[in-house]
Amino acid sequence: MTRMRYPQATPTVFSGAKAFVEQHGVTVWCELCDTVTPEQWFHVTASARQLDCLRRYSKPERYLQAVLKAVIADFEERPDAYERRPPVQIKGLRMTEAKV
Repeated sequence: MTRMRYPQATPTVFSGAKAFVEQHGVTVWCELCDTVTPEQWFHVTASARQLDCLRRYSKPERYLQAVLKAVIADFEERPDAYERRPPVQIKGLRMTEAKV
């Protein structure tokens, strides 16, 4: 099973974020990429509630935000791994919208 990197510099969304991202981040990322339209802004909370892999969580947006923050931190540490193109962009201080 592939584990998602959770760089040291990743902003913490909640106390179990690192363990969640390392265990389930790849699944969440893949389902998100299969669900949203590339290069179009999507509402993070609404999209998180549509993902099957996050349905059992009371606040699924927190888990999606943790994954997105880890991906952003990983890009900032290793831009060459992403062909120097950010895999996700966010809008707003509270990460209300994002684009993959």
